[in-house]
Amino acid sequence: MEKSKDRFTAGEAVVTGMAAAVSLLASGRIYMLLYRQGSLYTVGLFPLALLLGIYCLWKKALFMREVFFAVWVRALLSFAFTAFQVTGLWWSNPYLEENVSGIEVFVWMVCLWPLSFAGQNMLFDCVAHWGERRFACARRDFSPKKGFLYAFLVIMLGFLIPFAAYYPAIMAYDVIPQLDQIRSSGYTTHHPLIHTLMLAGSLKLGEILPFVSNADRAGLAIYSLLQMTVVSGCFAYVYTFFRKRGVNRYFCYFFVLCAAFYPTHGLLAVSITKDTIYAVLVMVFGVFAFEAVTCKEEGGPGKGWFAAYTVLTVFLLLFRNNSIYAWILYVIVALLALPKMGKKLVMAHGAALLLYFLINTLMVQASGASSDTYAREMLSVPAQQIARVAAFHEEELSQEDLENLSVIWNQGALPEYVPAIADRSKKDIVGDGEVLRTLAKEWFSLGCRYPGEYWKAFLLKNKGMWYLEDMSYLNDVYSYAKGYLQLTYPGDQQAYMEALAPGYVRHQKLQFLQSVYRYFAAGDEVWRYLPPLSLVMQPAFYCFALLFYCLCCIGLRKPLLLVPAVYVTALVGTLLLGPCVLTRYLYPVMLSVTVLFVLFLQESASQK
Repeated sequence: MEKSKDRFTAGEAVVTGMAAAVSLLASGRIYMLLYRQGSLYTVGLFPLALLLGIYCLWKKALFMREVFFAVWVRALLSFAFTAFQVTGLWWSNPYLEENVSGIEVFVWMVCLWPLSFAGQNMLFDCVAHWGERRFACARRDFSPKKGFLYAFLVIMLGFLIPFAAYYPAIMAYDVIPQLDQIRSSGYTTHHPLIHTLMLAGSLKLGEILPFVSNADRAGLAIYSLLQMTVVSGCFAYVYTFFRKRGVNRYFCYFFVLCAAFYPTHGLLAVSITKDTIYAVLVMVFGVFAFEAVTCKEEGGPGKGWFAAYTVLTVFLLLFRNNSIYAWILYVIVALLALPKMGKKLVMAHGAALLLYFLINTLMVQASGASSDTYAREMLSVPAQQIARVAAFHEEELSQEDLENLSVIWNQGALPEYVPAIADRSKKDIVGDGEVLRTLAKEWFSLGCRYPGEYWKAFLLKNKGMWYLEDMSYLNDVYSYAKGYLQLTYPGDQQAYMEALAPGYVRHQKLQFLQSVYRYFAAGDEVWRYLPPLSLVMQPAFYCFALLFYCLCCIGLRKPLLLVPAVYVTALVGTLLLGPCVLTRYLYPVMLSVTVLFVLFLQESASQK
């Protein structure tokens, strides 16, 4: 990796000064327009990025010649990142969108691009020279069993704080249809059946315990404790793996403390939602995949590893209905990338697939669950695109268009369009074959006439995954469940919730702790005013971190380390086609990318 000399040449000084000047001018123009709008608040990341970019210019990062990739490749990558952030800023502020032309926005991109380019070079250079830093430390005697137990106990103790604050559980909005299945309407496969049955079993156990006064509350508490145990065990396993791989023990201790006391983990650990257990399973699955590609033994890991890997895979598939698509892509890549483990991997993946179908079939038959996957659940992107065209170009639509839309949306009015969520636009779509054929025809026809609106509808629906200062996923998705984790459910369904679980009372004691967590995860997120914290809270940060991980693997010529990221990347792809961006949907990505990056850095350091 060739670095530039310590001192600026005359030409470099001129270029650096011009880059800093135009970036400051563009930033000043943006802040002036925001001031006219009446608000300078953006999350605080923009000024932080500006300062970091200028620092990178001062460190001559603009002139690093060969940092992983050729200059033109890095220039394209950094310009794409700048374009996403500037476009997100433009679309997120109504005054800017109404009063600033696309040409001026492009000029902003060009002016701010040198900061992104210099910052990207610094990051690549930091990873390239990571082996010269001390990430690993001298090993101390470490007992995996004791280490796992201690980490597990610390994390469980940390989870007891939100458990006490929200006893017996946080009842998010997805619980309502699941409780309805358990108590009245019968089981369906719309939500992962294994999760619904876990909740049903916990409630049933609460009813038969002889020493409880309130069966519902006891059952919900049992489920919370069960989920807390699973999450704690997964975090403790990752901690143990870190220690065995020689990761700095102080960082490992920090990892355990974050798992125990960082509010996101604790709140989701006691929230009755299908996403929490799935997220930690994805994290552990990434660790297993990383262990497979870095194993030095001939033929790969031992029989115990393959048995655990098979069981883990089965649960991974059971806890997310559409995870099999991402998993199939991962299996294909893993078999091609690891020929020395080919036979064993084929057997493990085949056994996992058979067990998944067998267990799923047995659960369906035992519970009498009906297939209730709804064809419209796969129509988030087309529904949003058609809805946007109908919302902004209604007067341009032909009579045939209006008739087709009426058929698609069940003889109703034009679809409702809310940029951040597709549930509003697709809720009235009828799922029979004739209607779906009409929808496909109309979607293609409108797409040929309004391709720009289609792209914008797709990008706005997924803005939380590419714009680092996005707030739409916090406030514009569900009016009744605002905030970082959407911990509430519709207020008009309070009576229905209490009818389904009569013993559950939403707000009990420890109001002070609830207030603390509310400022973190509900409508008034205090973290938005702390720029470094707001960065690591944003789902988009982890999507870009996943991309950066893949680029680093390519740049350091370690293609095998891409394999653990395949499943997570495919998962992001399914989320892009989903109804909206929510933190709990991206939680598996947030956990997995963090763990994979730590392992990647440790692997790089150990080979220097």
